[in-house]
Amino acid sequence: MTQRALTWSLIAVASGAAALAYESVWLRRLSVVLGGSAIAAAWTLGVFMLGLALGGLAAQAAKGDERGVPRTYAALETFAALWALAFPFLLDATPVSLAALLPLPAAVALGATWPVLARSLPASGALTLYAANTTGAVVGVLLTTFATLPSLGLRGAEIVAACTGLGAAAVAVAVGPWGRADPAPPTRPPWSLLAAAGIAGFVALGLEVVWMRLASVALGATVQTMGLVLAVFLATIAVGSAVGRTWPRDPANAAAGGLVALGGLSLVGAISWPFLPYALGIAYGALGPERLWIGNAILAALWMAGAPAASGLAFSGMMRLASRDTTGSASAWLYGVNSVGSMAGALLGGLVLLPELEPRATVGVLAILAAAGAGLVGDRRWIAAPIAIAAIAALLPSWDAKLYAVGVHLRVSDFADPSPAAIARYANDNWELEHYDHGATAAVAVGRSLTTNNVWLSINGKFDASTGDDMPTQVLSGEIPVAAARSPSSVAVVGLASGVTAGAVLRDPRVGSLVIFELEPAVVRASHFFDHVNGRPLDDPRTTLLIDDARAVLTRDPRRYDVIVSEPSNPWISGISSLFTREYWALGRARLNDGGVFCQWVQLYGMGPEQFRGIVRTFASVFGDVWLYETIPGSDVLLVAGAPPPPDAPVQPTLDPDGVRRLAGQGWLNTDDHPRVEWEAPQWLHYATAADNAALIEAAR
Repeated sequence: MTQRALTWSLIAVASGAAALAYESVWLRRLSVVLGGSAIAAAWTLGVFMLGLALGGLAAQAAKGDERGVPRTYAALETFAALWALAFPFLLDATPVSLAALLPLPAAVALGATWPVLARSLPASGALTLYAANTTGAVVGVLLTTFATLPSLGLRGAEIVAACTGLGAAAVAVAVGPWGRADPAPPTRPPWSLLAAAGIAGFVALGLEVVWMRLASVALGATVQTMGLVLAVFLATIAVGSAVGRTWPRDPANAAAGGLVALGGLSLVGAISWPFLPYALGIAYGALGPERLWIGNAILAALWMAGAPAASGLAFSGMMRLASRDTTGSASAWLYGVNSVGSMAGALLGGLVLLPELEPRATVGVLAILAAAGAGLVGDRRWIAAPIAIAAIAALLPSWDAKLYAVGVHLRVSDFADPSPAAIARYANDNWELEHYDHGATAAVAVGRSLTTNNVWLSINGKFDASTGDDMPTQVLSGEIPVAAARSPSSVAVVGLASGVTAGAVLRDPRVGSLVIFELEPAVVRASHFFDHVNGRPLDDPRTTLLIDDARAVLTRDPRRYDVIVSEPSNPWISGISSLFTREYWALGRARLNDGGVFCQWVQLYGMGPEQFRGIVRTFASVFGDVWLYETIPGSDVLLVAGAPPPPDAPVQPTLDPDGVRRLAGQGWLNTDDHPRVEWEAPQWLHYATAADNAALIEAAR
């Protein structure tokens, strides 16, 4: 590779890193405004992918001589970087109804960068830059997840990404073109080839949705896990793209064979699903909690089984087939249509296929579709590929719901011996699965003990409710704030779960209306397995159930309440963390009537002492006087603000406002820009921290 070619490859790496950093930050910013519902998240991602597609197609219109290509590229990168710097200000000035469209202009510019360069290069050079750009995306995911976001916050990560993009633009102008003197005019590939490119994008992003869900239920829904799995996905695509530059020699075989391999390898990976929790136990025993991320990366590569590499190989083959090894001028068409397919795969995979078909059938459908695409670009021998793939799909093992319902990824540290035999005993220890549902945002399970008859609910394997040990917290979360309020006529509960808290609220005759916010429809279906203990709150005429993100609704709906009970799951879970920040609690305070009461459930486990104190400190910084109640000593507490405990309260607080201030101490606050608890708490998941946090409460008495 010449010096100039190497420089341009490094520019492409920087461009890819900046683009993925922009996407990561913007998705987080928009989730706060639009909410974390599956529809809102899919729409936001879809808009970004649509921008990339439009940019790729618009690159056909780019004109210019040898010197014009670097200037055009630099202008596109500069626009995206400046848009990133202005993004938070634009978001503040944009109506909520239009906020999801904000990434579109920058995404269009980013989508045009590679096709503009590729038009002036031989196909091999264009594919070199494509592989480099995808490699940069891996770098961007890793740096954003493990470096810039945790250390600098959203704004800092945004600025670093923008500077990276501006640097790439400056170097591009300085180094000059790498290509022919006159960029070739764009040539539209055959419709069959464009259709195959769209199928490749649809299948790859549809599979990514399945694999990210698998990461949530098998490894845990932490921001680090999600970033690591995405990095493995992108890195494998980059490898396949690099290989596809020259192999196999016949580009038609590369395109068709890559599509068949995409489907076939995704099925091979699915064969590993029943064994992943056992493999996780082996990895934990060998690596310990500090290095478990290595095992997680290996497991992610195992269940993908090289399928993303096949996707990269297929796209490279299509590029070579369209250009016939002479020019990359067809890149704009192929990239644009591939991005359209990716957008559709992300939307339909998450909102339709996975909830309706569940993982096994979803992978089967996507695999057959990929194999069918091979017939569009290959000769007759590829026509039978869908039949063969369908036969293999029919033999896939069923989803082992019991193994995933009990959250081995969270309990593995409790095993003295994390061997497969011990995990099998734990997963089948005298209980039966009553219900399992892959919803749009999470997998929801209900189990029942055959010895105690305890019914429990888990979300992505994390136990969030039960009729046993959890009952005190569930009941008191409803009783304490309602009892403290002067006139609890209107009440809101954030998170339905078992419905026990909502039922406890409604037992007070002074409650005239109850609004329940629940993000996942599958939780609503599961809550009916607790109707024998929850008082059937959803049947009460005073109840209104909203299937939506609570924070998004509170942002756009000015309605006020006398009591707000916030009981989402743990703050280390990606997507839940925005319900534990200063901005969320300030919004909650603004939605209280005069004399209103806000109650927040906080767990003592799953986070270290500094994270626990940070949550208490942040809550108190918003509400001032706060009382702390221990609902389950050593496990759960409630932070209640707005009113002191009445004499007839179900239980008396452990800490009064002075005690809470002593517990909180001085230090950082957990904010939307810098959600430290989300980033720091996961490192404590496999350590017994509840006793340490309980000791802090005792010391603050």
